[in-house]
Amino acid sequence: MLSHAVMILGVLVVAFPLYLTFVTSTRTSQAIVQTPMPLLPGAHLLENHTAA
Repeated sequence: MLSHAVMILGVLVVAFPLYLTFVTSTRTSQAIVQTPMPLLPGAHLLENHTAA
């Protein structure tokens, strides 16, 4: 049981920055610097990726 808990915690530690990167790629720069930053994806995914 402990080994599964450690593995799940490890996956969360690795996956959260990846998820946060995806969320910031869907937000405007004004929304990213907000405190606290929203943790749900925004509506600007195609617009931001096209500009990049």
